[in-house]
Amino acid sequence: MKKLILILLIGTVPMFGQQQNNTISVIGECDKKVDIEKYIINVEFKEVMADGYQNIESKSISQLKEDYKNKLNTIGVDFEKFKENVLYKITSTGYGAQAYYFYVTKSLDEVKKIHAQKMKGVTITWVDVIAKEKTNEEMIVLNKKAIQDARGKATRIAGSVNKKIGDIQNIEDTNYKRQYYNVNKSQELQKHYITVTFVLE
Repeated sequence: MKKLILILLIGTVPMFGQQQNNTISVIGECDKKVDIEKYIINVEFKEVMADGYQNIESKSISQLKEDYKNKLNTIGVDFEKFKENVLYKITSTGYGAQAYYFYVTKSLDEVKKIHAQKMKGVTITWVDVIAKEKTNEEMIVLNKKAIQDARGKATRIAGSVNKKIGDIQNIEDTNYKRQYYNVNKSQELQKHYITVTFVLE
């Protein structure tokens, strides 16, 4: 009985191995546009110390905020809409009196206007660019395009070894609806990837 089971197992090994090797996996891709949902401007207020050499007067944080508020009023931005970033202040390693604020806007023009307002003791430390989340419908369209691209690649590869592709055996989607906007490559369309496994015939 043991010999019979052993023979049956040995006989099935090539079949399983053949099934595993009789597929082809390719990565399909398509271009996707990443739209911007909002900008978050992060501002640091740092106490200004008097400097007779540069003819600079000392200014407290409260004075800086008042001056900055007046400066923003001239471009139509309300400083009251800025919110204090308390957590960043707690984790900051800076020295001296400091305060951190952030402002959320959907307008790039507004970002440019605020960025142009230079003032001693006030610094825009960085601007977060938050991308819009893709809808389920948008993800489906992108997936279809990427799968179509994968099919084309798989067909060409299979043809080079005199094979044809059959049904899809597996699809692996590692994309997220939440998008990332790459400011370093803002002029380039980003890619949407899908890994597709086809049966080889």
